Amino acid sequence: MTDLIPLDAHAHFAPSRRAEELADAGAVLASTLSLEEAAGAVRRREANVVWGVGCHPRLPQAQAAFDPTVFAKLAEGTALVGEVGLDVQWSRVPIDDQLRVFRRVLCEVAERPRILSIHSYTATRLVLDEVRRTPVVAPILHWWTGTAAETREAVALGCYFSVHSAVARRSVFRTSVPPERILVESDHGWSDPPAAIPCRVEWVEHLLSVRLKRSREEVRRLAWRNLATIVRETGTRELLPAQFARMVDEYGRLGEDPARLL
Repeated sequence: MTDLIPLDAHAHFAPSRRAEELADAGAVLASTLSLEEAAGAVRRREANVVWGVGCHPRLPQAQAAFDPTVFAKLAEGTALVGEVGLDVQWSRVPIDDQLRVFRRVLCEVAERPRILSIHSYTATRLVLDEVRRTPVVAPILHWWTGTAAETREAVALGCYFSVHSAVARRSVFRTSVPPERILVESDHGWSDPPAAIPCRVEWVEHLLSVRLKRSREEVRRLAWRNLATIVRETGTRELLPAQFARMVDEYGRLGEDPARLL
């Protein structure tokens, strides 16, 4: 394998995790579930973790407590917004309430671009309609369950796709998603041990390597290159932890020339 460390585009950590526990997790975009959780998380300063500001669509308490002013203030200090979005199958939150929160998030991110991780499970049509209504830079679709036609539409809207093991098995990613729009994620559980993330990322890299007919090394290079593109397009480099920003710079450049990593 290359010397690039694993990149996880969507995982969850309890904010109470000690920094030493996160050190072996690789490079992680860590989504939060509520503004309350995000308030503590974004104050942390792990070199390998970018903490996000989120409001999960399945959590009634988080949705009810969403405050646009608080959200905007928290988002000022981090490169990542997530996990946000819509869910029509498993959420107990009325869809009108979910839409109210999601629309406020999109309006804020449209004005001040961030790396944006969108929960889209079973709500693909609604998510696409909202992203079309309020365009944002390089949105990342997490837990994508769209049809091939919806996937092509998402690509046309500028979306990226963060892929975990369940999603990687779907043939739509071989037929409808350009490689330059793919990221790798674990969707690591809130209470799971952080040190398990690299193994989970490697498994997804393997599944994608089969789908894309590329080596696992190429899939990892691809993920870093794609993240570097998102960071550049959103203008969020200066909001990343310094070491994380340097990895994005270095690995993104290497990814532009695969021969340099062979």
